[in-house]
Amino acid sequence: MKKSILTLCPILAMSILGGITYLTFGLLSSPTSLSDKASRDTETPSGCTVFTVSKGGQVFFGGNDDYINPDSYYWVDPGSIGNYGVIWIGKPDDVQQGVNVKGLAYDANGLPRVDTNPHLERERVKGGYTYYPIQILHECATVKEVIDWANTHQWHSYMHDQMHFADASGDAVIISAGADGELVFTRKPPENSFLVSTNYNVANPGNGFGYPCERYETATKRLSELVNGEDELTVEDAAAVLKAVSTAGGSSWTLESLVADLPHGLVYLYYFRQFDQPVILNVAEEIANDRPSGPLSKLFPEEVRQEAARRYQKALSDQSLCDQIGKAWVGLVLASLVLMILFSIRKPKALLFWLPVVMILGPLGLLVWLIAGRRQKAQSWQAALVEVTGHLPPIAVAFMLLLIVVILVPQTQSNEPVQILFIFVLPLLLGWLFYQAPLLAFASRQGYFRMLGQRLPAAWVVTNLGMAGVLLLTTRLLDWITGTCSVMELTPWTLVSIGVMVVAGACLGMLMLLLYEGWAVRYGYQAWSVLALGKGEVTTPGWRKLWWWIVLSYIILIGGVLVNR
Repeated sequence: MKKSILTLCPILAMSILGGITYLTFGLLSSPTSLSDKASRDTETPSGCTVFTVSKGGQVFFGGNDDYINPDSYYWVDPGSIGNYGVIWIGKPDDVQQGVNVKGLAYDANGLPRVDTNPHLERERVKGGYTYYPIQILHECATVKEVIDWANTHQWHSYMHDQMHFADASGDAVIISAGADGELVFTRKPPENSFLVSTNYNVANPGNGFGYPCERYETATKRLSELVNGEDELTVEDAAAVLKAVSTAGGSSWTLESLVADLPHGLVYLYYFRQFDQPVILNVAEEIANDRPSGPLSKLFPEEVRQEAARRYQKALSDQSLCDQIGKAWVGLVLASLVLMILFSIRKPKALLFWLPVVMILGPLGLLVWLIAGRRQKAQSWQAALVEVTGHLPPIAVAFMLLLIVVILVPQTQSNEPVQILFIFVLPLLLGWLFYQAPLLAFASRQGYFRMLGQRLPAAWVVTNLGMAGVLLLTTRLLDWITGTCSVMELTPWTLVSIGVMVVAGACLGMLMLLLYEGWAVRYGYQAWSVLALGKGEVTTPGWRKLWWWIVLSYIILIGGVLVNR
C-alpha cells in the first residue's frame, strides 16, 4: 500500500502543476487578472526610453512612448495666472509627456510598484498620482525648481515609475524611489553630457522590468558617440537614437516619439516609428492658439496615419501567431497522448513513465516512444535515449514555473536569489523528491527513502546538465516569441506558446544529457529504461563514481547562466 501511494507522487505532482497552470490561465484571462492589475498599477507605458543630451548650445529631450494602443491623445493646457502653459501627450488623467512654455520637459518610465515615504509634514498636493507632473510643469521652469518642489511637497505613498525632467539650460534629473523609500535625484552631468532612463530604477536597479536593459545600453552608446564626436548635435541625431531603441511589436510597440529642442521651444513628434515624417510644433504658438484637444494621430498627414494603421494591423496579426502555436501544441499533445495510450494500454507499468513524459514534452515524447520505447530489447543508444527523456519533465516544469514567476512578478528579473533558487535548487528538488525517487522506487521495488539516497548524485548531474541545455536554447527562443507576442496582456495561448519554447529548448537539454547517459549506459547503469521497457534492475552510480560529473555539470550550468547574461 505504501509503495502504491508513493507511485502516485509523480501523477499528483503533474496534477498540482496542472492546477497551478489552470489557476494561472484563469487569472490571466479573467477581468481581475494579475496582468490587468499590473496594468492598473503601472499606468505609465512599461517600455519607454527617455534621454536628455546637451552639447555646445544644443539641448534635446527625447522619449519613446512604447505601449500596445493604436493611438494616444494630444491637448494644450494654456495655463493661467501663476501657471505656465503646457502641451501634453497621453491622457488627461494619465499624462505621458509634456513640455511647458519655459522649456521644462517631462516623461516617465514605468516600474513595478514600491512604497515611498509620503512626508505628510510637507505642503499638500491636490489631485491624484498623475497630477504631480501636471502641477510641476505648471509651477516650475528649471530642474532646480523641480527638485526644490519635490523636497517641499508631500509625495505619494508609493511609486510605479521614475520621472525624467529636463530644462532649456541642459540640466536634467531622474526622480525615483530609493531602496529606503526616500526620493533619489539622479542628475545629469553638466555641459556636454547626457542622461538616460529606461524601465529599471537608476537608483535601485532591483526595482525594474529587466536589468541590465538593452535599450539603455544602446541609447548610452549612441549618445556617447554624439557627445564625443566633432559634429554639431542635431534633431536628426536625437531622433536616430529614439529609432535605435524603438520597438516594432511583441510586448509593446513605439506608438509615438518626441524630440524637444528645449532652448528653441520646438517639439518634433513621430507616429508609429515614422522618423522621416515628423510634425513640428512651436510650444509658445500652440499655447497661444490653444489647438483643440483630440487624438494624436490627427496632427499627422493622411499618408502617415494610413501607414500607422497598416503597422498596427501587422502587429496585431503577428500576435495571433502565439494563439496559433498554443492551439496547435495542445492538439498535438492530446493526439500524442491518445496514440501512446492506445498502443500501450496493456503495459500499465510503462504508462507510468510515458504519461508524464508525453504530457510535458508532447510530440517530442511520442517521438522518443516510437523510436525507443516500444521494444523490450533496446539497443544501447535507444536505452540512453529513454534515460535522457526520463530526466526532462521535471526540468521543463521547473523552467516553466520560473518563466511564469518572472512574467507575473517582474521584480524577479533582477532578483538574483530568486533566479538562483529556480535554476539551481527547484529543478533538483522537484525532480529528485517528486519524480525520480517515487517512480524508480516503484520500478525497483525499493523503499522511497532508500531510493532518495541512491538517486541524489545522479539527480544532481542530470538536473544541472538538462537545465544548462534548456536555458541556452529557450532564452533565445523566448526573445523571438516575446518579440512577436505581447506578454503585457497575456492569454492562455501565449503562455502555452512559451511552454512550447521550453520544450524546444529541451532538445538541447537532451544533447547535454547524452554526455552523461552515454557514459552511464556504457557502464551498465540504468533507471528509466527499467520502468519504460520493463526489463532489468535499477542501478545507479554512487558518489565516488559521480563526484567529477557533479563538478562538470555545475561548470556547464554556470557557463550557461553566464552566456545568457
